[in-house]
Amino acid sequence: MTSKTTTIPTPYSATSPSIPPPPPSPGRQRTISTLRSPRIQSSPILLHPLPPTSSLNKESVYASELELDKQTRQIQKERQLQEALQEQLFSAERLKVKEEQGTWSAIQQDNLKGKTEGRGRNDSWGHSRGFTHPPQAFELYKAIDQHDIDYIMRIRDHNFGLLLQKNGNEFPILYATRLGERWRDVVILLVGALSRYVNHLDPEDFEKKETLRTLKALRANLKLAIDHTLLHLPPGHSPVLLSSYLQVLIMSEGDSFLYKAIHEISLLLRSRSGLSHEGDGVKPVKEAESIIRKFCTRELRGVKGGVGDVEEYIANATLDLVIMAGWSLAVPGIAEGALLPTHTFARDLRTYTTFMEHLEANLTTINKLNPRIRKILFTLRDLAGDSKKSVRGRLNDVQAVLDAQG
Repeated sequence: MTSKTTTIPTPYSATSPSIPPPPPSPGRQRTISTLRSPRIQSSPILLHPLPPTSSLNKESVYASELELDKQTRQIQKERQLQEALQEQLFSAERLKVKEEQGTWSAIQQDNLKGKTEGRGRNDSWGHSRGFTHPPQAFELYKAIDQHDIDYIMRIRDHNFGLLLQKNGNEFPILYATRLGERWRDVVILLVGALSRYVNHLDPEDFEKKETLRTLKALRANLKLAIDHTLLHLPPGHSPVLLSSYLQVLIMSEGDSFLYKAIHEISLLLRSRSGLSHEGDGVKPVKEAESIIRKFCTRELRGVKGGVGDVEEYIANATLDLVIMAGWSLAVPGIAEGALLPTHTFARDLRTYTTFMEHLEANLTTINKLNPRIRKILFTLRDLAGDSKKSVRGRLNDVQAVLDAQG
């Protein structure tokens, strides 16, 4: 007898796939979770640590210094280039004036040539007969006593150094000044001789030791003449020729002094802020007048209220210096621009007239320049040439505008 076995399907049988498996028990879940790696939060790190803040600060300062040094060198290169270009302009200007007026060296060579050929010189320098034997100092002083103008002119043309030599305790110009008002024409002749000598020096002559010695003696003559005029001025008399003395003193410094002063004042005009030599705010007109007044002797500076002719000359020279400096700011922006000539310096309105000619000829270009430079130029145009006012009044008007900027 056979028995039949009945198979009862279980929930885990493959014949019933639609029935999901039972969820694991809580104990089983804990076992599974303990077997997995714990979750770590993302936290990126640097392979090398950052340098300390002090090192970063030092590095930033060093980088700033390098950049500043680079910019400074660049500015210096630009300035050197500009000065080189200006020097070429100066050389061309000096050559032009030299061709028009001649030079002291050329005059002396021509005079020497005239001696050897037995003829005198006849040109803008005048004509005079040379000497067979060099004149002596006592002969010059005798000519001064006797108002022998022709003999003094011969010495001026052929033995200029004798006019600067001290004989006894006095120089010739001081001796003539002491003689009084009647010898004023002799003093004028001597001052004119000094002025002419300075005006016709070659730029190269200012490098020669002989010329430097002559200029040193010339300045000593003029300063003594200024002080003597002030100290021995009779009551009720006004000093004469002081402005001429001062003019020759300034001219004896040569073009290099004037170009240096122009450059210095132009930097002050260009500055929007800063300090002048006295520590005040930038005042280019005041600084220009200070440069001119340095040539006054102690006695001249001590005159209360100043001396009329001298103050007028100082104002004229100061105004011309400011005009030349103002125009120099426009030169780099003008094609074939050139500085104003120096031979018009402190000669009434000649510098202003030349300035106006240059300004009108380049007005279209000037209108495109920096607004500050335009304002400076137009201020000088409108105020520096007002013929209804004195030169001191014109200078005050210009100073009120330019020294107030900053």
